[in-house]
Amino acid sequence: MNAQEHTVGVVAELAGISIRTLHHYDEIGLLEPSDRNAAGYRLYSGDDLRRLQRILFYRELDFDLDTIGAILADPARTDVDRLHEQRRLLTDRIARHQTMVAVIDKELDARKIGIALTLKERLEVFGSTRLEDNAAQAEEKWGGTESWRQQQQRALRYSAEDWDEIRREQSGIHLRLLDAMNAGTPATDPAVMDLAEEHRLHLDRRFHDCDHDTHRTLAKSYLANERIGRNYDDMAPGLSRYIHDAIIANADRATS
Repeated sequence: MNAQEHTVGVVAELAGISIRTLHHYDEIGLLEPSDRNAAGYRLYSGDDLRRLQRILFYRELDFDLDTIGAILADPARTDVDRLHEQRRLLTDRIARHQTMVAVIDKELDARKIGIALTLKERLEVFGSTRLEDNAAQAEEKWGGTESWRQQQQRALRYSAEDWDEIRREQSGIHLRLLDAMNAGTPATDPAVMDLAEEHRLHLDRRFHDCDHDTHRTLAKSYLANERIGRNYDDMAPGLSRYIHDAIIANADRATS
């Protein structure tokens, strides 16, 4: 065996793929070893390894084997051309992934200041400025208020564990309100008003001072299908109306 030739087992270990994969590449003519030893075992040369590298790069880019074979067989493309092409494709993918990471970071930042994204917005945010628009609209509407200032200050103090606990609290309240609506319980039922009161106290404790008048104002924004209202209606159509009515009923009960 030539010193520069490698057995199939060595090549498989170097490339991090299975021997069966290399056998398959050989069987379909994608990567045929340059030589065999006296016992008939495959031997791969340096050129074979370079070809394997090209194949694995294209596989990483999700090209199918037929397409890879056609690319490598194209006489109009030199090996340098293929390297430049793979570099461009990989650079594009890296940029795309970096953009996706940036989107995730923006959503995490948004959660810290209480900006929630709907399922639709989580999809639309790719390639758009929807998140920045929501943040700007929220700040434009509430930025000069004491509630906004308090929310900003409190959010900065919360750890990741705090946010997990806050989300669990929110989710528990919302799901119980949803269950009550689905059960046909009127929003004016005392038990549902109690849930609305729990919602108010959660906001008061976690985000900003929230007396019953403030809670009424928030309820109106839910009903107007603003940002949080859309989140509720994503859970179930009509939930924003139901929560609005429960909040108003609870506020009326407290002030009567």
